[in-house]
Amino acid sequence: MPLKKASTRNTWESVAHATEQVRNGSLNPAFSAWISAQGFALNETVFSCVCQFDEGVYTGTLVDHSGRAWEFFADLDDPQNCDLEDVTDTLGPKSPDHPEADLCDKVTMALLYQRQQCIA
Repeated sequence: MPLKKASTRNTWESVAHATEQVRNGSLNPAFSAWISAQGFALNETVFSCVCQFDEGVYTGTLVDHSGRAWEFFADLDDPQNCDLEDVTDTLGPKSPDHPEADLCDKVTMALLYQRQQCIA
């Protein structure tokens, strides 16, 4: 997928970087393990971004192998305080298929990134 504007290339690279950090465990191996324990295959999951909210607490959005978007809140020290929600049906303009989609939005780009991986 050719990205002509620097802003969209930057967004693509940001999604690629976040995804690689989780996949290889360099962000936090325990977080990568938590993602796997939730049933997501790391090598097929794309991350729009991962924010460290506090020590051992992460929040963000991921796209699974089937192109569904999930918001997560992971407290690695308190598994009862974790949340995972499928938000695919409420994406609106974050969906790349929406007429007002913004390729500079990281969730939109993560969905496109995941689709590109499926093609490759």
